[in-house]
Amino acid sequence: MDVVETNNNTLVPEGKLTQFAEKRKATIEDDDSEIKRLKHSVSEFSDNTETKQADVHVPPDGNGKQIAQRLPAQSPKKRLQLDNRNAAGSSNKAKQTRNETFMYGNYKQYYGKRILDKDFHDIRLDVFATQPQLFGGKQLLDIGCNSGHLSIQIAKQFEAKSLIGLDIDRSLAHDAQIAINNMKRASNVSVSAAAGKFPYNVKFVHGNYVLEDDVLLEIERPQYDVILCLSVTKWIHLNFCDAGLKQAFRRMFLQLRPGGKLILEPQSFDTYKRRKKLSDKIRENYNTIKFKPEEFTDYLLSPEVGFSTMELMGQPEHCKAGFKRPIQIFSKV
Repeated sequence: MDVVETNNNTLVPEGKLTQFAEKRKATIEDDDSEIKRLKHSVSEFSDNTETKQADVHVPPDGNGKQIAQRLPAQSPKKRLQLDNRNAAGSSNKAKQTRNETFMYGNYKQYYGKRILDKDFHDIRLDVFATQPQLFGGKQLLDIGCNSGHLSIQIAKQFEAKSLIGLDIDRSLAHDAQIAINNMKRASNVSVSAAAGKFPYNVKFVHGNYVLEDDVLLEIERPQYDVILCLSVTKWIHLNFCDAGLKQAFRRMFLQLRPGGKLILEPQSFDTYKRRKKLSDKIRENYNTIKFKPEEFTDYLLSPEVGFSTMELMGQPEHCKAGFKRPIQIFSKV
């Protein structure tokens, strides 16, 4: 028997070597077949997946036909650019949402800008203190009361008979009423014993002072001795235009009793421009405004409204120039 030495120095009979060669050839052929089968399976799976993905984007055409649509391949750089663009879009949308949240001037920290010390003290109280008789024992309405800090101080300091605070922001009016309720609980005085006394003389409600239609003015009746409209005219103006603000002025007159007073603190028109970007609607409204703040007095004293006189109550001195607004008193005969 002939013996052959293999590559690994093993002695193998020559007959066995032939059998090994044939076996290796069969194994290689089997491997090639398996590789081809796997490639075919992967290709078939990929085609089916792409077709299914495309079906999501293509509605049925009524004939049962479907058209595969492949999304174009994108480089990582391109995908990153798209991601950044989408993120910027989300950021802009969030910013717009935040702006629209305060489109009525209903800033949560509004009084933080007016308070000069840790204990609450709005400098406008110093102006009001020059004529305390305007508030003592009177029924008051505060339009646009925000979180109610100033309203509460007026009712407390000047011993108003009653004060209703109204705000278009439901959450602010709710927070103000909670503050009053907490004061009532802390007072440990029964409702009957404290009737008409602070804090039982204060109430906060949610609502829009601008009516849906002017015809509703016909049912208004006098019910207040004093109406306060402090730094609110700009927000009525920007949201409800000239017609809305003029209607609000007429409503104030109608709600006042004879001898009643409107205490008005209007904002100057140059402050409107900074807020016109709060929403597209406000920008549109801003561009339509023709009734400027310097015309308010003439309008309020005109026969269209009916106030008889106006006097300057004072102008608060404040560290922020933007809050140095004149406070006017309009009297109803």
